[in-house]
Amino acid sequence: MFLNFSILLSSIWFGEGEWLSNSDNIYLLIFSNLTWIFLVMVSTPYNVTKSWSITKIVKSQLAFLFVHLLVVASLFVFFNKTYSIFQILFLYLLFVPLFFLFRVVVFYLRKVLTSEISEKNYILIGKNDLSNEIRKYFLMNPESGYKFLGYFEFGSGTFDYHEIQEFCERKEVHEIYYCLPNAPKSEVEQLVNYGLNSLVKIKLIVESSFSQQQSISLDKYEVQPGLNLVTIPLDDSRNQLIKRIFDIVFSGIFVVTIMSWLVILIGLIIKLDSRGPVFFVQMRSGEGNRPFKCLKFRSMKVNQEADTKQATKDDPRITKLGHFLRKSSIDELPQFINVLMGSMSVVGPRPHMLKHTEEYSKLIDKFLGRHYVKPGVTGLAQCMGYRGETRDLADMENRVRLDRHYIENWTFWLDIKIIFLTVVSLIRGSDKAY
Repeated sequence: MFLNFSILLSSIWFGEGEWLSNSDNIYLLIFSNLTWIFLVMVSTPYNVTKSWSITKIVKSQLAFLFVHLLVVASLFVFFNKTYSIFQILFLYLLFVPLFFLFRVVVFYLRKVLTSEISEKNYILIGKNDLSNEIRKYFLMNPESGYKFLGYFEFGSGTFDYHEIQEFCERKEVHEIYYCLPNAPKSEVEQLVNYGLNSLVKIKLIVESSFSQQQSISLDKYEVQPGLNLVTIPLDDSRNQLIKRIFDIVFSGIFVVTIMSWLVILIGLIIKLDSRGPVFFVQMRSGEGNRPFKCLKFRSMKVNQEADTKQATKDDPRITKLGHFLRKSSIDELPQFINVLMGSMSVVGPRPHMLKHTEEYSKLIDKFLGRHYVKPGVTGLAQCMGYRGETRDLADMENRVRLDRHYIENWTFWLDIKIIFLTVVSLIRGSDKAY
């Protein structure tokens, strides 16, 4: 887009007559685009990963742009085209800043949208050529923010999962790289379950895809699935970016078109219906089990049990308007503001009160795994009928099972399907909505 805009403007500015009637300009347009497409296919300039720095972006893209300039310059030699030197100079003086500005904006936007940790502690399981290459890569790229805490190497037929677990909990490990060939399924399952429950990312490095002549780079992990197999889809930064962009677009449209007038209308009725604030703000468990302020329209009278007791059928705390708001789920709509702020997603496990997270994490195995991703305004468990009050432990266990299934099998189209099923369930209504 920037390239063609620059070509058009430079051709109009320095060309004579109608620029489309000038064959030289048509040659420049077609040749520049074909060259750009070819170079993109060969050198993948858009694959700027999270480990890159601004300096690295500038160096790599400058080389890319220089090659493009050389190829375009061949128009003078091989096709005997005549262009004003000022036209070509103007073209690149306009295009290059626009191109770099776009790359830098995307680079910083990505950091903001994916909420990356400034420093990540990691360990390597297995001490071999591959793990040494990974270690070397992080040493040579300190801007990636990875801190090495140690190797774990076990003898043939042994795998001390508890030793790894104890170390990770003591040292606050963020990522584990499993670099052993022919990984046994039992070991992988143990690590994946531990990663979900302890909110630690597990990455499997498959040695069969690695040649000793090829040096490892984090960039290749992220674009070649043979080298880095993320065990959870949303560990992939591209999936994180897709999901976050969808969250911003979806919630932004909803807030502008619906919430902008609905807040005024519902707020006025809430004030007329009972005393108290329009919004109910409650601390709930978010991504990484970190608490955040969850917004709702107030549907109850102000009471002292709001942070400890679930709403029950015929609950006397619920106001007259509150019955309608809860039955229709309108009380949850302010959470789209949470989505815009980045503490929630449109789709994900529903956030629980801090007290319930503390209680159920002691009663249900793998409960904390549902906090591996951002909580959602809606989720797989909710659209499958598990919403409202949890009357017994089995209700919560089923929610956790579906939440874990969502996390381990996430796709963009699964999110779309859940949104569609949520709308259908709202139209049909639910006996558990009270």
